[in-house]
Amino acid sequence: MTTESAVREWRFGQTQAERLVAALLHVEGFEAVDPQHPLGGPDGLKDVLCRKNGQTWIAAAYFPPTPCKFSEIKAKFNHDFPGVAANNAEAIAFFVNQPLTVGERQNLMALAVPISTEIYHLERIRSLLDAPKGCGIRLEYLRIPMTEEEQWAFWNSMNQDIVRRLVDHEARRDAQIRSLDEKLDLILERTEAIGFELSAQRSRLLKQPTVSENLEMPTASLTLTTLCWLHRVVTEDTRLPEAVRGRLRSVNVWVGTSGSTPETASYVPPAPEEVFEATQSLLSWWRAVHPGLVRCPKEEVISRLAEFHHRFLQIHPFLDNNGRLSRIIVDQAARELLNQGLGAELTQDVGAYYAALRDANTGDMTALIARMAAALT
Repeated sequence: MTTESAVREWRFGQTQAERLVAALLHVEGFEAVDPQHPLGGPDGLKDVLCRKNGQTWIAAAYFPPTPCKFSEIKAKFNHDFPGVAANNAEAIAFFVNQPLTVGERQNLMALAVPISTEIYHLERIRSLLDAPKGCGIRLEYLRIPMTEEEQWAFWNSMNQDIVRRLVDHEARRDAQIRSLDEKLDLILERTEAIGFELSAQRSRLLKQPTVSENLEMPTASLTLTTLCWLHRVVTEDTRLPEAVRGRLRSVNVWVGTSGSTPETASYVPPAPEEVFEATQSLLSWWRAVHPGLVRCPKEEVISRLAEFHHRFLQIHPFLDNNGRLSRIIVDQAARELLNQGLGAELTQDVGAYYAALRDANTGDMTALIARMAAALT
């Protein structure tokens, strides 16, 4: 049995569903996770109470044992949503073991505006359970053991956690050292002011190496060289001529229907001589905003990811495969900053996707941000 089928054809009852949700909330970085009444009894319109980013959340689980209509899922969401106000909460996480299209996710999220909402649909739940940190939960609740490959991935993930903790510890120690260093400077200035001859040379014990940036965030230092290399990698299985793989375009291009001209095209990217500077400017902007996004609200992160995606496509730096490359980069950035990936649903409805890009060209990012938020898994 696959993880997807075990979740979709849920046979373990509401109690286990709520316990599974509580475990997944821990994996997703929620704190003070408090299941209410999984063994039965009134739960006050919430299955779980928890906190994240300073906000109080309620979580609700809807795991029907057989496929159901979207109208039923929507009705359950509408039933659970009043629990936000009833429990003085500020946000809701809704778990459903059924597949939801991007449009359906947007529909549910629109019902909650302006309340922060996370929709954990079938594919997103499966992705969490099949990830290294979720395999233990999968074994406990679905009785699906780890494969040999997953065991290696699990231990690799544990090693990365240890590295992250060491880096964080060194960063805190470095901050303390800098604080002490500043205090010693002040003492030195004051003692020199009253005539003592003290050496300005600080102790070797205070000279510590600078802690490197988080090793798990490669997009934080994205450069043009890396971008060209990535383009070459992602076009390995295409018919794109060797001469243009991994190289900024040197010809004019335009976006439109078959047979369109620059005059009739829906969009004309910058001229070739402007591509280098425009791409460098985009990457410089991204490297500048990335550090601040680590602790930003999710909505702000998604907005910046959508902005990067749109600006990249506007520049159209390569002759072809720009959309594919941009989605790969945004997917990696989303995993770094949100612990979520970018699903293929972003572009599945081609008409709606291009309509969102056209709106973005006029300065209205609303539709593109909404599609990106709904496509995160």
